[in-house]
Amino acid sequence: MTGTTDLPAAETTPTKRGPMARLFDPRSIAVVGASTDPAKRGYQSIRALQRSGYRHPIHPVNPRATRILGLDVAPSVEELPRDIDVALIALPGPLVPDALRACAGVGIRSAVVLANGFKESGHAGAALEAELAAVIAETGIRVIGPNTSGIINASTGANLVGLLDIPQGPISVVTQSGNMLLSLVNDDRALQGPGFHVYAGLGNQVDVSYADCLTAMAEDDQTGAIAVHAEGLIDGRGFLVAAARAVADTPVVMVRGGRSEIGRRTALSHTGSVAGSDAVATAVLRQAGVELVDRSDELAVVAGALAATVPVQAGRSIAILADGGGHATLAADALAELGVSLANTSEQTQHRLRQLLGDAAAVANPVDVAGATDADPTVFVDAARILMADPAVGLVLIVGMFGGYHLRFDAGLHAAEQSTADRLADLSRAARIPLVVQSCYAAAPNPVHARLRTEGFTVVNSIDHAARIVAALTRRGDRLGTAGLRSDLALPTPIRAPGGPDAPGGLLDEPAARRLVEASGIDLGAWAFARTADEAAEAVEGFDHPCALKIVSPQVVHKSDVGGVQLGVLPFDAADRARAMIETVAARAPGAEIDGLIVSPMARPGIELLVGAMQDPIFGPVVVFGSGGVLVEALKDVTFRAAPFTELEAREMIDETAVSRMLDGHRHLPRIDRDELARLLVRIGDLIATRRDIDELDLNPVIASADGLVPADVRIVLTSQHTGAPA
Repeated sequence: MTGTTDLPAAETTPTKRGPMARLFDPRSIAVVGASTDPAKRGYQSIRALQRSGYRHPIHPVNPRATRILGLDVAPSVEELPRDIDVALIALPGPLVPDALRACAGVGIRSAVVLANGFKESGHAGAALEAELAAVIAETGIRVIGPNTSGIINASTGANLVGLLDIPQGPISVVTQSGNMLLSLVNDDRALQGPGFHVYAGLGNQVDVSYADCLTAMAEDDQTGAIAVHAEGLIDGRGFLVAAARAVADTPVVMVRGGRSEIGRRTALSHTGSVAGSDAVATAVLRQAGVELVDRSDELAVVAGALAATVPVQAGRSIAILADGGGHATLAADALAELGVSLANTSEQTQHRLRQLLGDAAAVANPVDVAGATDADPTVFVDAARILMADPAVGLVLIVGMFGGYHLRFDAGLHAAEQSTADRLADLSRAARIPLVVQSCYAAAPNPVHARLRTEGFTVVNSIDHAARIVAALTRRGDRLGTAGLRSDLALPTPIRAPGGPDAPGGLLDEPAARRLVEASGIDLGAWAFARTADEAAEAVEGFDHPCALKIVSPQVVHKSDVGGVQLGVLPFDAADRARAMIETVAARAPGAEIDGLIVSPMARPGIELLVGAMQDPIFGPVVVFGSGGVLVEALKDVTFRAAPFTELEAREMIDETAVSRMLDGHRHLPRIDRDELARLLVRIGDLIATRRDIDELDLNPVIASADGLVPADVRIVLTSQHTGAPA
């Protein structure tokens, strides 16, 4: 960046910060399209900046005005001081490209474009947006929008949205909807939450993306957590990479709209048929460390808690401390539904609680004080101290009515509750064990709860919200505890496929598919390709083992449907069975070209698994794992990971499926080497990540038995133009 303004250096800090930092913390703002009409955004934006306490220079631009709201007006962009941080473009869409060129010409590196009428409005708007994108590429200016609600920095008053009195705090927000900001602000007020720092409404995302915002917000020391609302990701892989990098220091919480399936491909493989858009997105976003919430009212409360609360230490669990059995049971149920386990507290812990609380109390987790706190709320401190001393406990969740004893029983208990709040805060910080409080008195203003909130502790009215917060803190701790064992999700340099860009796509014949997989270092076991029935018989005799025969035909996708599979074939009848199978397929699939047969030794009976991969249109290379065999589409017991990934992530992937419970010697089944299975998944991930010409890949079923992992069938679909370019 070159040039400085004529303003004092303390106000401008001109040249050291990059465009994104200047965008979210502007020290000078130009309003291009400033207006004297109070009904227009060019007037309202200046007024909002002034009312929000923005203390840095504001430069209105209007060729027909000299003063607006007490500010001198520049007649054109060319007359502005050099190197202003941000330009707010409050002009009609057709005027925006030239305005951006002019801004870039005076050293403005960032802009917010309010206008609509771009790609969302049809062909003419799409052409205008393409022109806008060309200007951005030409000038290097960073642009939020068009069709954006604007940006806000609540800490400095840089309010280019116009929503006033936003509570200041550690939550930064990026959305596609200005109304979502309204919801978040109102939710935060109702929850008496910690407040907001930076907001970005992305609009059409012609330039600045979710990934850009995650990166910039995570680099801002005042951001404690990032709340994201999205209805669609243009660059899903970019988002995953930015999120995985951001969550190393800053939690990311996300609610998504448009989660219903937007349509499926007509899949030639099982992988494509089980890969619903939401299922893939859910799995890979969690893989990147994003905390997903299902309800809009959870976004502010979970983000606020993550911003203010230390996470649960990896390997530890949750203790519930309740003043009533009903609340304790509901909290335990809510945590169990979210997959959060309660701590198995020691006999010593339970003995100490019994001494403190008396015989009527339930001292196994969850702990019910059974009235022991009714007359003396300070008992909560001693009970929490005992629980926090137990090495199994990573968080204490207090549920019930704490903070309301002075309202429910005796106003004289107010001082005791205030003291208890202070002592609980001190105890939690000293032990580095997080504390979350749910109270049926938390919705109304309450000085006891206010004291805890002022100290950075989360107090909520809803048991469901409390459980959701605890689940997020638990996952956050687990993520941080394994940070060095995870993929950064960046795509490797692709391998250029043989055959050039005009090579035909579609289903590979199985011999070619097998050779491609084997070339990547994946062992498929013994097999042979036979062109005739007699060659098949020779192969069976050579294996000296009962074999499987499978037809090879470009027109036959599901072989068993047309009689194209024979099992338990022995040397003495191999030729006859091969001929009979060829005749059956020819009759059931008229016109099918039969190239030959795959011959492979029969695997021992075992567990049928699906291992597959595909190029997802949003997230790029993705691997699928789950229950395999002919019922794969019916069972849909599958999960996904963005490739490439690590063995730890592969083991987590395995654990997410129902079939994983069968891998450890369930009843009569053999015990399967999970590490070997994880390595297979990693290798498949490496293959699909580097060979972008592979559109879909199936190993189904992979038979897991005492012999190891044997892929019984291999299916690969190539893209129609496999240039090896990144997805």
